[in-house]
This record gives sequence, C-alpha cells and structure tokens, in this order.
Amino acid sequence: MGIPFGTYIYSYATSMAQAESEAQHVLRCVKGYKLSYPIYLDLEHAGTEAGAVERAKRFGDIIEAAGYWCGIYANLSWWNNYLPGLDRFTKWIAQYNSQCDYNGKNKDMWQYSSTGRVAGIGGNVDMNECYRDLPAEIKGGSGKPSTPKPTPAPAPAPQPAKTHTVKSGETLSEIANRYGTTYQHLAAINGISNPNLIYAGQVLKIDGTAAATKTYTVKGGDTLSGIAAKYNTTYQKLAQINGISNPNLVHPGQVIKLG
Repeated sequence: MGIPFGTYIYSYATSMAQAESEAQHVLRCVKGYKLSYPIYLDLEHAGTEAGAVERAKRFGDIIEAAGYWCGIYANLSWWNNYLPGLDRFTKWIAQYNSQCDYNGKNKDMWQYSSTGRVAGIGGNVDMNECYRDLPAEIKGGSGKPSTPKPTPAPAPAPQPAKTHTVKSGETLSEIANRYGTTYQHLAAINGISNPNLIYAGQVLKIDGTAAATKTYTVKGGDTLSGIAAKYNTTYQKLAQINGISNPNLVHPGQVIKLG
C-alpha cells in the first residue's frame, strides 16, 4: 500500500533477561519487513518502573545492533519521573492534552489523543503528531539507520624528499622496501626503464609518496563485505592484502588497508 510504518512492543520486563527476550521477539516479528519508522519500546506497565532505564538501553543495544532504529514510548509522567538518561533514543510522548509539556531532548512524536476518528476506521483511534521526518532519515524504509559514509583514516604524510646512493649488491626492490615504497614507483620517478639494472654510486630520488596507503578502522557492526562495497573493491581483495584468513571475522578497532 506504500504506507510508511514502524512498530512497538509493550514491555512487561522486570529483568534484563526479559528485556533481551522482548528485543529478540520483536526482531523475529519484523524480519522481512522494511520499516520506515523506529521500533519503539512501550514503557508504562505498573511495577516495571525500577530498572526501566537500564533495561531500555539493553533493548536498544539489541535493536540497533540488528540495524534498526530504536525509540522509546512513554507517557509524560513516566518520562518525568522514571526515564532519565535516554537521550540517545528518539522519543514518543503520550500526553492527552492541547499541548505537549515534555521539555527533554529528542521529542520527535507526540500522542495527543486516544479518541480520534479516521475515515474508514471504526471506533476510536490514537492520534499523533510527528515533528521529525523519520522515514527520510531511515532512508525510505530500508530497516537500517542512515549513517554517514565512513571517512578513511588520514594517510601518512609523505616523507620529505631525499636521495639514496646505491651500494654494491643492492637491488631496487630492497631499496624500495627500506623506504616503504615500491620498486615500480622508484623506477618511475627516477626514469629507470629496467628495474633490474642499477649500479653502485647511482643516486636515486626517494619521495616516500607510495607509502601513503589508505586505511579504514573497523567500527561496531561493520563487515568486510560492507567495507569493500563502500570503497568499490571486493572482500576477497581486502582479505588478501590484510592477511585475513576468515573474511567473516573482523573486529572494532581493526585497521584495514584499502589498497
């Protein structure tokens, strides 16, 4: 029907294990669907106030690790009395009033009535206002949050221009390795047509620019194939040049050479 949608789950959790189970349950329910709004955790059940913040954070960790946006839904009383420190999430405030009196951050949606009427629907309907273009930020319902394209780590600064005087027995490839470059690069900048022929006393220019290899530092949730796609290469090539025996295993903080 082309109607953008999200979902929510009413939480009964009183333990971390139950919060984790609720997160896994909702992920099973949304599998195969392309959401345009977040997955909201509905916090309002009496008796679950204590520890709600930590359970909400754990719920959000699981939802976000699966590639979805997570939001928190609660009434104004819960927001003001039980839910501090949840500003990393988009918030949906329920207050049946002529205005929303919540003054915290990320007030992206307001539920202002439970007795609304909508043509084609029998009975009362909850009415809401959304202040943020969430479908646009979630990229038209991909089910994954929009994230800025990673920027490769700055390349090492080129070495200052220098020279090397060839000694008896040296090869161009040995000299290249010593200065962190390639024999092809040294041959090119020194006008050497045959890299196998250099002579003792020959002065070679060494500029070090070939050592400026681009790298990428792995972040949580990255995969080698995902990194490869961002930089127009293949995961097989990245695995080969980085000595990665299992392309399915990369870890946050790992520095990947891109070429």
